[in-house]
Amino acid sequence: MDPSRFKAPFLSKTDIETTVGTIRREHKSIQTIPVDVIGFAEFDLGLEFELAAIQQLNQEAFLRPDLTGIWFDKVAFREQSLQHRLRFSTAHELGHLFLHRDIYGALRFTTVKQWVAFMDAIPVSEYYWIEWQADEFAGHFLMPTDALAIALDEAVADAELEGFFNQGPEEVLDFCCRALRGHFGVSRQALQTRIRKSPLCHTKS
Repeated sequence: MDPSRFKAPFLSKTDIETTVGTIRREHKSIQTIPVDVIGFAEFDLGLEFELAAIQQLNQEAFLRPDLTGIWFDKVAFREQSLQHRLRFSTAHELGHLFLHRDIYGALRFTTVKQWVAFMDAIPVSEYYWIEWQADEFAGHFLMPTDALAIALDEAVADAELEGFFNQGPEEVLDFCCRALRGHFGVSRQALQTRIRKSPLCHTKS
C-alpha cells in the first residue's frame, strides 16, 4: 500500500461506542469492572504476546499487522507502576484490531520499525483519525458509559460531602478522577479525558 494514499475509515463516536457495546455483550469476561483487557486479548481473542524494546519509540504496545498478536515493550509489561498505561495501550491496540482490521490486513510488515516507518509516511490527518478512533475505543472499552455514570454519581456525591463543590468544577472533576482511577484501572489523565469527552462532564459540572 502506498502510504500517501492511506485513508482512515469514517467512524463516529456513536459507531465506536456501539462496536464496544456489541463486543462486551458477546464476552462475559469483560462485563466486570475493571475490565481484564490483557486477559481478554490473550485468552478470548487468542492473541500472542511478544516482548520487545519499543518504549524508545514512545509506545508501550503495537498490534502486529498480521493481526495475530501484540508487541509489548518489555519494560512496560513488567513494571507495576506502568500497568494503567499498559492497559490503555492494550485497549487502544484492540481498537485497531476491531475498527481497522481491513487496513491492517492489507499490510505486510514483520517488524515494529517497518510499521512505524509506514505510519510516519501516511498523511498527518489520516494518522490523527485512526489514532483518535483507537483512543475512543479504548476509553469506552475500559470505562463503559453505564458503569462510568454510576461511579461518577457516587464520586460527585462524595465530592460534595467533602466540600469540593466550593472549589469549582475542575476541583470536583479532579477529586472524582483520583477516586475512580483505581476502580477502572486507568490513569487519572485517561479518566479525565474520558469524562470530558462525554455528556457526563456537562451534567456533573
